[in-house]
Amino acid sequence: MAEVELSLQRYAAEVVAHRHAHHQLVLPVEGALSLSIGGRELRAAGLSGVLVPGDARHAFAAPDRNRFLVIDVPLAAAEQLGAAPWIERTAGGPVALDAGAALLVRAAAAELDGGGSVALRRQWAGLLVLTLAERGERDPGRAPEKLRRALRFIEEHAHEPLTVADVAARAELSPGHLHHLFRTVLGTTVQERIAALRLARATELLSRTDLGIAEIALRCGYADQSCLTRSLRRRHGVTPAALRRAARSGRPAEPTAPRGGRASRRGGGE
Repeated sequence: MAEVELSLQRYAAEVVAHRHAHHQLVLPVEGALSLSIGGRELRAAGLSGVLVPGDARHAFAAPDRNRFLVIDVPLAAAEQLGAAPWIERTAGGPVALDAGAALLVRAAAAELDGGGSVALRRQWAGLLVLTLAERGERDPGRAPEKLRRALRFIEEHAHEPLTVADVAARAELSPGHLHHLFRTVLGTTVQERIAALRLARATELLSRTDLGIAEIALRCGYADQSCLTRSLRRRHGVTPAALRRAARSGRPAEPTAPRGGRASRRGGGE
């Protein structure tokens, strides 16, 4: 089965040209990328991405410091997600990012900075494609509209106490049907999506702000700082304070040892 694939890329100042069979979404995290597609000059920067069409030869370069989320979208995967009409109409042109979509891009990038399994990357890729297609189409008949409604609700309320029943009610679905949609379309569960979004937002705030760790935990939907610490240890093997130090130093965070190991003698203060 065809899958959408997500990666975090940096581009060089030298112009490179190639082509690939799949469509490709290039979404800016930092910096700007200039592209030439079929004689059309485009730029991925700020709140504008680019959708490169499959089989189209394109040239690109980024002279300054940059990072981009890149989503490879085979047509079969786009059809499964219900996003094929939007992709076919948008391919070869710009993709506008509103505030909600831009937040998801930054949150996904923050998760990928910590590594991220293949399954997690595919989940984020599917969520981003669905979100952008929904923003671009505004047509409920072209994709699983009730799933999009559920995703929007989670995106807007992940920092609040949420249950599967809450999300299902907003999407006008039974909890069982909602679970089936998440599993078959996104390959994840409602609880996993809420947890991933909370952790991604917390990771971004730890990396980019000076807010206290306890405040970040509460802002992102955790009961307290220790809940955030456990979640971050479980997913990435680091503490919030260690992740913050690594972000400021520009070096990867060193995984912490399991509780009881030598690296955890300092206790739960982080």
